[in-house]
Amino acid sequence: MKLPLPSVRKLFRDHFSEESPIEIDPAQRAALIKEWRGKLERIEGVRLTNHPGDRDSRSPTWVRFTIPDPNESRTYYRSDELRLERSQQGELLFVFGRLNREVTALVSDFSELESFVAEVLRRYVKRRAGEAKREKVRSMKSKAIVARVKALAKEEQFDFATSMDTQKLKLFVKLSGQHMIEIHIPFTRFEKVLPQLQQTIRTLRSLYDDGLRFKMIGFMQADWRTEWIRHDE
Repeated sequence: MKLPLPSVRKLFRDHFSEESPIEIDPAQRAALIKEWRGKLERIEGVRLTNHPGDRDSRSPTWVRFTIPDPNESRTYYRSDELRLERSQQGELLFVFGRLNREVTALVSDFSELESFVAEVLRRYVKRRAGEAKREKVRSMKSKAIVARVKALAKEEQFDFATSMDTQKLKLFVKLSGQHMIEIHIPFTRFEKVLPQLQQTIRTLRSLYDDGLRFKMIGFMQADWRTEWIRHDE
């Protein structure tokens, strides 16, 4: 299951009343595993999984499964799995995650699992719709930026290229046959950044033509022996 942990916690709270937990008899382990797997198989969106450790009758995990997002790769990780376990009190426990990220709920009725799975699938659809909307907005902003840069390129006479990710458009401006500058334009601030672009490119090209070479680096890339001279000393 591929949802943020806070969303998973909320779903567990919303879909499992824990009022009348199902008690399970370890002597019926094999029969109950077969029964639960059969029920889960009939729920749309469920994909049963296996783990060799679950064959051990001492394992608390009896059944495990995932709820794949139909719009994403079918690859899953153990961290995506949901598990049906026998609690120490002998009750049916629904579990997601491990250690300090574990989310649990006692199951009172199998219909709770059905409604849980249905809600997860609804959230996948909602998330997909949101991503499509954001992608459309990014595409519109990207076209506006590129159109502005094209106009600048003609006026200032430079060659450029672009690429983008979900957060920003990367603008590459050719300085010479050996060098270029890379400018990041965040989509959330492009209206503020665009008016400054012409002067920025003009200044950087001028500095480069004057022989000045420069680059921006992160602090982690600097020599650890670097001694800083504070401006207020």
